[in-house]
Amino acid sequence: MRFTNPFFLPLLLLPVLLILFYIRAHSRSSRDLKAFAAPVSLAKIMDPSLIQLRYQKWIFRLCGLFFLILALSGPEWGYQLQQPKSQGLEIMIALDTSKSMLACDVEPNRLERAKLAVKDFLGKIPGNRVGLIAFAGDSFLQCPLTMDYTAFNLTLDNLNVQSIPRGGTAINTAINNARRAFKSAVGTKILILITDGEDHDGDPVKEAQNASKEGISVYTIGIGNPKGVPIAIKDQNGQMTYIKDSSGKQVISALNETILKNIATAGKGSYIRADGMSLGLEELYRQKLLKYYRTALTGQKQKQYIERYHIPLILAFICFLFELALGTKWIGLMRNLIRPFFKRPNSPIKEEAPSCQKK
Repeated sequence: MRFTNPFFLPLLLLPVLLILFYIRAHSRSSRDLKAFAAPVSLAKIMDPSLIQLRYQKWIFRLCGLFFLILALSGPEWGYQLQQPKSQGLEIMIALDTSKSMLACDVEPNRLERAKLAVKDFLGKIPGNRVGLIAFAGDSFLQCPLTMDYTAFNLTLDNLNVQSIPRGGTAINTAINNARRAFKSAVGTKILILITDGEDHDGDPVKEAQNASKEGISVYTIGIGNPKGVPIAIKDQNGQMTYIKDSSGKQVISALNETILKNIATAGKGSYIRADGMSLGLEELYRQKLLKYYRTALTGQKQKQYIERYHIPLILAFICFLFELALGTKWIGLMRNLIRPFFKRPNSPIKEEAPSCQKK
């Protein structure tokens, strides 16, 4: 069982608190009655059936409240397999996970800021298939093209600078990996590279040209400061320290906008300087990607859980109905319920003119 509104579940403590309140009120009432009269006298002046009726009403009231809160929590159990269908794009996101992405010129650092921006971005582009590639000195397809954004986000959360064992930054391998991942794509192909542009291997511009020939549009988002900042990491003792080269100097990581612009031009896309909370992803989608033709896409079958809130809601209604009906004669209750529907409107009273009699 799962709940769509789990924030209502703490309210289930309310019936428990009411039970404690009723117990305390009952004990106080019993104590006061014993002080008022002897037990023999109380048995003569009090009707036990009325006390029992009051307890029964309490029970139905508490049960109704319990089931009502349970219904508000949105219980779900059981599922059906459904295949999502939509009109959208095929978007592959390649994210730089090299150590230079630990630079703190963007809070909290380049990598974590990029991950947050991608997650926010996905929440605003439903209906598209998305995939994820992580790259550093090499690249790996972390998540194939999918419409299951939950699975994508789980993969994205697990990305860190240790995801790719090989150090350095090889953007060309990310583009090459994306070309292979797009082989099974049926819609418009979009590759978004998020990186600081530090490239130490291969020819990413040539790879972007090859990708463009295969119908892949390459867009680049540059994250970082062009002036360069040191790269801060935690040592074994948890203290912040800076990465140094073999000569003992601090390694400075700077945004290389030139190579990213060249890659975007070769890939028939465009370059965007990361800015704001979205790092330019929303601007890219609104100004560029919305112009592309959308094709019919189908995702893998997903579990669609069945809502069951109506079951506790019906039980709550029954409990409250029984509480209302206890101690009331059914014939009289039904008569009072249907009387308003059959009651005739009062006809206006005609005033008779006083008659004048001759004496």
